[in-house]
Amino acid sequence: MLADSAGRPLLLVDAGWPGTLPQFQHACASKGIKLASIPYQLVTHFHPDHAGLAQELKHLGVRLIVLDTQLAGIPLLSTYVKPRDNYTPIDLEGNSLLTAAESREFLANIGIQGEIISTPGHSDDSVTLILDDGIAFTGDLTSPFLLPDDPTDLAYQSWQKIKSLGVTTIYPGHGPPAPI
Repeated sequence: MLADSAGRPLLLVDAGWPGTLPQFQHACASKGIKLASIPYQLVTHFHPDHAGLAQELKHLGVRLIVLDTQLAGIPLLSTYVKPRDNYTPIDLEGNSLLTAAESREFLANIGIQGEIISTPGHSDDSVTLILDDGIAFTGDLTSPFLLPDDPTDLAYQSWQKIKSLGVTTIYPGHGPPAPI
């Protein structure tokens, strides 16, 4: 979660598994964060472990930022979950829909210096949040160390774009931060 200098939440990156809202609320409370104080969420891609709580969080007032390149991925999420998962389908209404070109201004207006870029490779709807201080939140984009040196590969192209923007530290969706 990104916060301002006073510690106020600005943006939640990725919204966890469906059916886990009580655990999510408990984890936030243990850190002194009220979900109602988080104005926005960004999902790096629409798979259950990253977007499963997105609509439930929207019901609690956490607005969803969606890049236009992610729109096709939202309805696909329903195909990845089972009824037992207690998934609440994401409503396409009420989201902050942006293009990558619009993301810098939008983020600046909420106190974040950076941009959101499309980074297909793990999935067609994958995006990466790139902060001006060299930090990037990549979701499940395959590590550049595991990719073939193939300029036609989408993940390879995405990493080239990330590197060209001066990123020095990656926060992947799973695992600790790592230098690039």
